[in-house]
Amino acid sequence: MNDKQQRIINSGLRLFGKKDYGSTTTAEIAKQAGVSVGTLFNYYPTKQELINEIYLYANRDYCEYAKNLEEKNDFKRGMIELWSRCIDYALENQDIFRFLVKFRNSPEIKEETVKQINDESIFFEKVYNKFRKRNEVKMYYDLFSYIMFGCLIATLEFIEKNPDKEIEHVKEISFDYLWDGVNP
Repeated sequence: MNDKQQRIINSGLRLFGKKDYGSTTTAEIAKQAGVSVGTLFNYYPTKQELINEIYLYANRDYCEYAKNLEEKNDFKRGMIELWSRCIDYALENQDIFRFLVKFRNSPEIKEETVKQINDESIFFEKVYNKFRKRNEVKMYYDLFSYIMFGCLIATLEFIEKNPDKEIEHVKEISFDYLWDGVNP
């Protein structure tokens, strides 16, 4: 990805994250990125192609950060590290995470984009299912993913509304809640 494309992606992340799809114009994105609208359309011929490319970019960034850990033989220890990384990522990359939350179930995100993301993040599912086969976790991976994401959003909202609380302690408490739902 070249510099212009990166600026377009970053501008789109910020603007789509603050406003909805229909209220965000390609002219605004181009202006914030410091490129012409023609240049934007050169790279991304439609607004929907742009948002799908941004969604892929955001998911890849999030997954790379989260999965950059050593696979553990103890599922719970691995989950604690993953949980902590997910929270750290969201706190450090608020534009990206806000965008991911907002567009997670958006009709603007094409099925082929979702399939590509699922294919690229198969690492998580394979690790999870390995422990499920050993009866160390009880629920299906897809259900677990939804529950984990919901707990993550709730934890982040709590941290945002309670800046006086110690983040590591909040991570521990929220992980315990998540773990109680996963543990057989």
